[in-house]
Amino acid sequence: MGVSDLLLIGIEVSVAFAGFAGIVATFQTGEGKVIRRGTVSGLTLIVQYSLAVAFFCALPRILFEFSLPERNVWSICSILAAIATVGLSYSAFINTRGAIRRRSTFFLVVTLHFINVPVVLGLIFNAADMVFHREAGPYLVALTYPLIMVGYMFSNLLLQPLWRSLRQQENMKLGQT
Repeated sequence: MGVSDLLLIGIEVSVAFAGFAGIVATFQTGEGKVIRRGTVSGLTLIVQYSLAVAFFCALPRILFEFSLPERNVWSICSILAAIATVGLSYSAFINTRGAIRRRSTFFLVVTLHFINVPVVLGLIFNAADMVFHREAGPYLVALTYPLIMVGYMFSNLLLQPLWRSLRQQENMKLGQT
């Protein structure tokens, strides 16, 4: 499987996550339902990161159409992805302020943002031809991490209401016995 195929798969997966996040948002924010800041922050993260990954999977394919040398394409893509990653991470940090109530959630959010540091450094090194040599590998790895994060956030947001309902049922059952 070539780089072009991986980029196409990245586009498809990220658009699917964004679409499913929209469906989850529709069902979780019905009339009379309580909307939590954490849920909205998570949905925002899923949509923003998914669409960013879709864009950055399409970008090299677009640049190749202009007959740019491969090394230049990966350099341009890497530096733009590094800038976008910092911006998205900052946006996610701002959106989650006030939503974090438990220490374990705080640790998780800090860990997710901390992992972005080596991702951004790898992209910068790839663009600058320092450690990596303006190649596709570091760029593809940098696009894989947000998809993993989006997948985790998606599963968390999808299952969170179920766990909340289960806990309420168990508490009601304990109160009756």
